[in-house]
Amino acid sequence: MDVNSKNAIRLGAFLPYQLVLLADLVSRRIATVVKRREGLNLSHWRVMAAVAEVPGRTAREVVAVTPMDKGIVSRAVKSLIEKGLVERRASDSDGRLGHLHLTTRGEAAYASIAADILDVEADMVRGLEAGDRAALQRHLAALLESLREAD
Repeated sequence: MDVNSKNAIRLGAFLPYQLVLLADLVSRRIATVVKRREGLNLSHWRVMAAVAEVPGRTAREVVAVTPMDKGIVSRAVKSLIEKGLVERRASDSDGRLGHLHLTTRGEAAYASIAADILDVEADMVRGLEAGDRAALQRHLAALLESLREAD
């Protein structure tokens, strides 16, 4: 059955498609920045960023705040521990639970990478005025919330 061209989705004007393209471009740019350091990949970076934001997060909490499943997070955490960038400390209340922290070396790597990633963000919004950037962030937050509510 042929789709009537009147009913075809125009990808260039379809917001979900535009957001996917934007997310892919941003991910690729960030992956390029991250790859230059310590042989890391995007999953490594996401774990490091989540742990830097809230030191002591568990792997389960990292899964909750990143777009990664628990298997990917587990492999990234294991690799970061092996590289000496992250350490796992047993919970005082439950020794089976591990809290993740950046090591001194991990903090230095994170700071260096974060500076370059902030440059990526600055490049992205360079053509926007401060008010437009704030409005964009509010609108993106509203879109995320509406999709979370629909789940």
